[in-house]
Amino acid sequence: MIKYSIECWLYNDLHDRFLLLRCPVTHRHDEYWQPVTGGRNAEEPCVEACLREVEEETGVKLAAEMLETVIPEFCFCIPEARIELRKPVYLARVRTEKVVLSSEHIGYYWFDAVDVEGHLHWDSNKESFRQVLAFTRRQFAPAPSSPSR
Repeated sequence: MIKYSIECWLYNDLHDRFLLLRCPVTHRHDEYWQPVTGGRNAEEPCVEACLREVEEETGVKLAAEMLETVIPEFCFCIPEARIELRKPVYLARVRTEKVVLSSEHIGYYWFDAVDVEGHLHWDSNKESFRQVLAFTRRQFAPAPSSPSR
């Protein structure tokens, strides 16, 4: 079965911190940290789903132009659930760290960029974070200098 979702990394670029949300224990897993993640139906536009999920899960209202597409379609399989998950991965740069947590999560924390990967549980989140982090670093890399003659 194919399942569609979105993933959005909220990033405070002034402090180089990323928001992670704490998910509760279920019959399938212990508590774990993840970025904003949410389902969408195949017909729902990805950007609209992302804006909706960010607001639902964090209370943060974003404009569509604040979303940067890091991975247009990130696909992976969850064999034990017989699911193929397909999702775009977005980055949203924010200047506030105020969050209004939904009942879906039990906590949140703004982690320093160097600490994020170590707190992630799912391999798919670790992989998408590596790409998100590389994306943020490319944005601010100094331009190569031209050789002098």
